[in-house]
Amino acid sequence: MTVLSNPYVGPRSFETGEVLYGRDRELRSLTALLISERIVLLHSPSGAGKTSLVKAGLLPFLIGENFTVLPVVRVNIEPPSDYRQYNRYLISTMISLEEGYPESQRIPFTELAAMNLNEYLDQRTPQKDIAIVFDQFEEVLTISPEDRDSKQAFFAELGTALRNKQRWALFSMREDYLGALAPYVRPIPNRLVTRFRLDLLGNDAAMQAMQKPAQAAGVTFSESAAQKLVDDLRRVQVQMPDGTIEKQLGLYVEPVQLQVVCYRLWENKSGDDREINEKDLDSVGNVNDSLAEYYAASIAKVAQSNDTPERSIREWFERKLISSDGIRGQVRMGAENSDNLPNTVVRKLVDAHIIRAEQRAGQIWVELSHDRMIEPVRENNRKWFDSNLHLFQRQASLWVDQNRSEGLLLRGSEFEKAEQESKQIQLTPDEKDYLDACKVMKQRALRDQNQKRWIVAGLVGSILLFFVALYYSISATSANLGLIEQRKIAESASTLAIIQKDNAYAASTKAVEQQYLAETAQAKAINQQATAEWASTQAVASANTAATAEAVAMQQRDFASRQEQLALEQQKKAEAGALVAQSILEQNQGNVALTNLLAVAAFKMNDDEDTRTRLLVPVGNSGGLLLFKTSSTALTPTLGFGADNNLITSIFSGCPQDNYFVCTPSGLIKIWKIQNTGKSPTQLVPDPNPIIGKGPMLDAFTVSPDGTTIAVAECDPNNENIFTCEQENIILLDLKTRTQVGQTMSLTGSISNQKSVSLVYSPDGKMLALSINTSNGLNSSPSFLPAISLWDVQSNTRIGQLDLPNGVAQMTFSPNSKTLAIANSRGLFLLDVATVNSANAVLPKATSSTAITSLAYSPDGKILALGNNDRTITLMNTTTLKLFGQPYSNQNKNQNSVAESLAFSPDGKILASGHRDGGVYLWDVSSQTKLFGPLYNHIIPVNDDYPVFDMAFSSDGKLLVTSSNEIILWNMDPASWIDKACRLAGRDFTPNEWQTYMGDKKFEKTCP
Repeated sequence: MTVLSNPYVGPRSFETGEVLYGRDRELRSLTALLISERIVLLHSPSGAGKTSLVKAGLLPFLIGENFTVLPVVRVNIEPPSDYRQYNRYLISTMISLEEGYPESQRIPFTELAAMNLNEYLDQRTPQKDIAIVFDQFEEVLTISPEDRDSKQAFFAELGTALRNKQRWALFSMREDYLGALAPYVRPIPNRLVTRFRLDLLGNDAAMQAMQKPAQAAGVTFSESAAQKLVDDLRRVQVQMPDGTIEKQLGLYVEPVQLQVVCYRLWENKSGDDREINEKDLDSVGNVNDSLAEYYAASIAKVAQSNDTPERSIREWFERKLISSDGIRGQVRMGAENSDNLPNTVVRKLVDAHIIRAEQRAGQIWVELSHDRMIEPVRENNRKWFDSNLHLFQRQASLWVDQNRSEGLLLRGSEFEKAEQESKQIQLTPDEKDYLDACKVMKQRALRDQNQKRWIVAGLVGSILLFFVALYYSISATSANLGLIEQRKIAESASTLAIIQKDNAYAASTKAVEQQYLAETAQAKAINQQATAEWASTQAVASANTAATAEAVAMQQRDFASRQEQLALEQQKKAEAGALVAQSILEQNQGNVALTNLLAVAAFKMNDDEDTRTRLLVPVGNSGGLLLFKTSSTALTPTLGFGADNNLITSIFSGCPQDNYFVCTPSGLIKIWKIQNTGKSPTQLVPDPNPIIGKGPMLDAFTVSPDGTTIAVAECDPNNENIFTCEQENIILLDLKTRTQVGQTMSLTGSISNQKSVSLVYSPDGKMLALSINTSNGLNSSPSFLPAISLWDVQSNTRIGQLDLPNGVAQMTFSPNSKTLAIANSRGLFLLDVATVNSANAVLPKATSSTAITSLAYSPDGKILALGNNDRTITLMNTTTLKLFGQPYSNQNKNQNSVAESLAFSPDGKILASGHRDGGVYLWDVSSQTKLFGPLYNHIIPVNDDYPVFDMAFSSDGKLLVTSSNEIILWNMDPASWIDKACRLAGRDFTPNEWQTYMGDKKFEKTCP
């Protein structure tokens, strides 16, 4: 038996010397274009076979035309460490060209590094017609994106070398990078305007690519089998108008998929089989198996080479690239990752031809390379998950997909097994939630089971007591009367009891029946009334037919107008997104002016999270967000804005706020005025009349919602022990008159001065909440002060108190003042203020068992943001008390990245977070994505732990103030961001730039 070598190459490219079938027409067109135009740019979608066309088709043809064909050039070679200062793209080009010479004849690297490209080519190829091919030329853009100067220098070298008319050049690259090439092509003689697009394989070309390699090997690939396989590979899924999915034949076949399937088909046929027919297709398995095996091998290789869990990549395919309806999804490539998958992994998947990348409207989108990959990917993922995941992990995924249905929760031994397995693996957040839900179900089942046992036990006990009573009753009666007579009496009594019981039951039944008849009559009356009302409505409608028709016509016009407006908004969003992508590209290439101009233009066109993020990044990186920072380095735990944005208060140090701020060294509340010039603050002027607290130790303060009053918590120390307070006093001070308002509110008791105190106003201004934590977080002794106390501001009296184990990390009132949210290491507690009275309030059940370090209500009260001890920030729906969306994470594994403070902007669109390491982040609430951060402008002294203790927005949302061992005022006014970006740009768009990025739009000033 003769074993024939496989004529199909599988997933790799064709090499020089191998025969490429199905590309004759493209090869003739490309070679004619290159010979006539001399410099050509070849581009195509990923996986179309550019490298194969060049190596197996173009290069042999050029050699036949007496060209001196140099080795294929790649610009991705890393130069030796001692030569990093040289242009890496130029060095890589010359190293590639040197591969065509024996090692003994190669130019030493030291000499090579001293040459330019023109000198090198003059030395190596004097007086010859040469052809140079640059393959995968997009690498000049993807390698070191920020190194724009080296790229420009390299293109200048190319331009000089290609002015020699004896030199031909072909540049081959993926078409999704064409837009990014534009800034560099000016030095090239024809600016690469001569281009040739290589498409995927059409039906006839695919047939040739299947049949001719087999024919050359002496094997017939039948027409019917080839057509069946081509149709299978080019089948796509189309969504019909009624929402159903229909499979149809597409126009193209992926060359890589074709080679993978044919390679496997050949490997599985018997060696003496001289024909491939439909029976061979059936015996070897379907196309899905071949594609699935290729997908699995590629995923495993990419995961290993990038140190990325294979499960993460597979879940990204399953959830992001394939919809629940089995349709291809799309993911936009971000700056560093694409929907949480690193771009380094995404690019490897593109190189493996499993996914493709396309540029649309200035942005790069990735998707499965073909609809034909959907079924193989889903089936292979299912098998992998079944083999590599525990039962409860697969069940958890299904539970999430089915909206967390209780019917999918594990019970009994299955749950106990899942608990044991979970201790040996790292769980995802969804899997943790699933096991917690199973645990709750188990506890509820145990409770129900115990209740049933008590009911059964009670019933059995009642029956036993009945028989015992009956026995003694009969015995006692028998002693006085004859047994027969008493039996008759007993039977009569029993009969009478039965009759009475039947009468009672009949009476009860009759009452129920009468109630049912009454309800039926009432329902009938309601139906009759509704029928009458409907008839009346119909009469009115008939009488007003003309008016109704006119109203319907008006509604249709309004609907058409709204649809038109929606289309315009979508168009604006798309155009703004394209400008955002161009701005990112220009930033990667180091063009400061265009980076900022494009960011400003995008934001002016459409204000959303993408354009805000783009505007913030270059401005923030330049320090443009920072308005003012005090020179003080004293501790500043709390602060607050006045309602009119005129005042900020703080302990131990100055706190800027619009035009004033208040500082408190050693119990002294000091006011400062901020002098402004234009849009930037310039200096601080201290108020000569400070506010002095009555007590010697000021612990905390808060500003009333109307900004007129400061509530101060002060400690009266024990005269015998200065480290112990005898009582904690709350004093209200008028900010204008600097005098006390009302009576002092006092808590008497013994507590160490090693404590933390918080004081907050209710939004309606009627209550104050005071929390006191000892160093150990406990207030269990009766002589100690309670952990939390509520006070009526108008009557200066205590409403009630609450002892809370583990103390209080933070507390805040809901916007309607009805709930006090309390956070500590045990979780979140929501205290109903109405239940608090003069006695100790009942400790509410923890809403969340996760340790919480910070919290904040949204202005409308619908969201409660929680800073968790696991370094995440989660959002809770205050109606359902359930978390929603994905947790915010700053991806900093250091425990010092825990959020210590949170604040919503007045419009509820932005959430600011301050962290233990001094960082500040801005998050977009609607999309739950990071707008900007971290901002590390707080100076943290060495070996000291000064987190961002507190933060607050001004009422107009234009300022954000943060406090640590210093105070920083951040500019949150988009108009000022635009001003900063324009200052960084230093100019406006040129007419050519405007036409490039704005097309036919009328020119207008972007940065006046």
